[in-house]
Amino acid sequence: MELPNLGQITIINQGRIRLFMRIIITGTPGTGKTAIAKMLGKELGCTVLHVNDILKGKKLYSKIINGEYVANFGGLKKYLKKSLEDKNIILESHLLCEMDLPADLVIVLRCSPQEIEKRLLKRKYPLEKVRENGLSELLDYCQIKAISNYGNKVMQIDATRKIGTAKIMAEIRRFNLGKTPNIRWLAKISQKELEKYF
Repeated sequence: MELPNLGQITIINQGRIRLFMRIIITGTPGTGKTAIAKMLGKELGCTVLHVNDILKGKKLYSKIINGEYVANFGGLKKYLKKSLEDKNIILESHLLCEMDLPADLVIVLRCSPQEIEKRLLKRKYPLEKVRENGLSELLDYCQIKAISNYGNKVMQIDATRKIGTAKIMAEIRRFNLGKTPNIRWLAKISQKELEKYF
């Protein structure tokens, strides 16, 4: 497998990584994108941009349905491309798997559908949205879309259990060596659990 050029990542003192590149973090709602983006931003000295905040703050949405902001993808993509001209950037949002932005590394956070449902219910998501996002994760939606838009720059990290910065850095190094997990929830879910989505 041909790997992206990660030459801008330099391993320095005690295995820490210094970053001069653009990272995108995406994944189904509930996978931990915001928390992990903050951790990586602090570790690597990168500016973290939360796309949902940009969407609302810059009014880059076409309408609001039941309190949910529907992105104006053309305007949002144009704004984000401009933001990525500063290379020390981490962008995070579930919407980013749908775009083809200039990036050096794309991290798709994965989480078991059952855990996603627990997290979203805790956030008081409507049951329909909880099931919709659980099914999206089950079917590898974000992973498939990210690969179609970013190709071999895409890696996966299983965030079902709480993970820290050291684990994320280790996974990035493994990816740079051509090793990345192949996460497929369909192979792990029971028939009974599967039936509730259909």
